[in-house]
Amino acid sequence: MRYFISTKESKRNENGLIPVSVIFRDSRKEFAVSTGIMAKYPLSGVLFAQNEPNSKAKTKRLVRIIDGIDKFLLEHEGMEYERLKEGLRTLITGREPKSKQTLVDCIRKYAAEKKESTKQTYLRAAIMVERFDSKATFTSVDKAWLDRFVRCMGDGASVNYKALILQKVRSVFNWGLDNGLTSNYPFRRYKIKTEKTPIDNISVEQLRAIRDCQLDEYKAVYRDFFMLTFYLCGINPADLLTLKDENLQNGRIRYRRKKTGKPYDIPVPPEAMEIIRRYKGKDWLLFPLDTNASYRHYYRHWREGLKQIGTREVVKRAHGPGRPSARYQPIVDNLTVYTARYTFASIGAELEIPRETIALCLGHSWADVTSHYIAYNTKRIDDAVRKIIDYVNGDKA
Repeated sequence: MRYFISTKESKRNENGLIPVSVIFRDSRKEFAVSTGIMAKYPLSGVLFAQNEPNSKAKTKRLVRIIDGIDKFLLEHEGMEYERLKEGLRTLITGREPKSKQTLVDCIRKYAAEKKESTKQTYLRAAIMVERFDSKATFTSVDKAWLDRFVRCMGDGASVNYKALILQKVRSVFNWGLDNGLTSNYPFRRYKIKTEKTPIDNISVEQLRAIRDCQLDEYKAVYRDFFMLTFYLCGINPADLLTLKDENLQNGRIRYRRKKTGKPYDIPVPPEAMEIIRRYKGKDWLLFPLDTNASYRHYYRHWREGLKQIGTREVVKRAHGPGRPSARYQPIVDNLTVYTARYTFASIGAELEIPRETIALCLGHSWADVTSHYIAYNTKRIDDAVRKIIDYVNGDKA
């Protein structure tokens, strides 16, 4: 697409000023966009006449517009004509078309393209934005808007939760830029604040206490699944509960992580296989989804069960004849499903297993981990898993 600057005498208004416009041509199609700059004298290229009022300021503004056009055309080469036209109008005028969808609409549209687990986070962001400013558009959002939005989320939301919501809004802006829906990007110099949180791991002694504590049949299932998560390299609950029989072959579990879509290959040590056989499912590798509508439904029960398992009876006292009562001491203040994952990594670090090997076990990417060394990487994972489990089993009675 070609363009040039136009100042037509025929457009001179009653005050004697000519609007400065950009004319775009693509094959036989042509459209004009006003820059909002008015000139007393016709332009020569992009330079205003020396006797033009505020000539330097007008020239500087026009040059910025042209730089923006060049960058936009370069980044959106091959884009469909109407979308390119709309994007250029927005870039030059700074105004979204009246028919433009709201930011909330755009977040929901973007969320629809994501996997279910990721989609829910974007939909939460859409709800937060709608509560704050349901009429917000790509153009109306600036740094001041973002600051007000953060304050609106209130003190009840953690710093990292606010950061998560802002990151989702930022992703939608990046999507809007890539697709020519906006040229406004308020995150360019906006720092999203986060804070470090304590790693939710437990000690080897606490892990052994959980593994060995006496529980009724109902709670024992939640504890056993917790330990299975640990034995399987801290596997994500969404992945664990949706495994099929075909994912388990020749003593290994092979699947694609729901979070990343990448293939994953981990060993199934005897400790894990014993639990899998105990809780074998009919339609799934494990039984929960045979009777639960989704893994999320079971996960909520699992999460609550683990909170209860985090305490155990340590002393019994009698308060009067025949009236025994129990005093409880927590093993873990807040035991969660993800504690198994963090603890696996923590014990690996304690045993001085290389960080890149721990990353492989957890399914994270690492700079020197490539498909050319799959066999080598698999052995690294297998050796690490066995070393970690043997360490945990070391003091077992």
